Amino acid sequence: MNFLQFMRVDVGNVMATVGQQQQITSQTLDTIKGYVPKVQAAWVGDDATEFAADVARKIVPAMLELIAAIGGINLNLTKATNIVDQADSQAKSMAEDLGSTFGAI
Repeated sequence: MNFLQFMRVDVGNVMATVGQQQQITSQTLDTIKGYVPKVQAAWVGDDATEFAADVARKIVPAMLELIAAIGGINLNLTKATNIVDQADSQAKSMAEDLGSTFGAI
């Protein structure tokens, strides 16, 4: 019997939702990047150049960091699930060994 037997569906649902959020965040970044040339075309001067530089220097790295952090959630959920699966396997093996020992008495 698997410890996560009842939770596995919930963990899968959470991972799917997290994946969707990561995709939405990536799409938001693409939208922001798409606005920069439009703003620069309408806004002429040094301020327009500074705006584009600020987006590239501040917003883009922050958004990339957010996307990576969101992706890390699924990575860690996968690692945690694997650890629980290994622990369940070891516990099952130990219980079977103990059963064999008591059966031999």
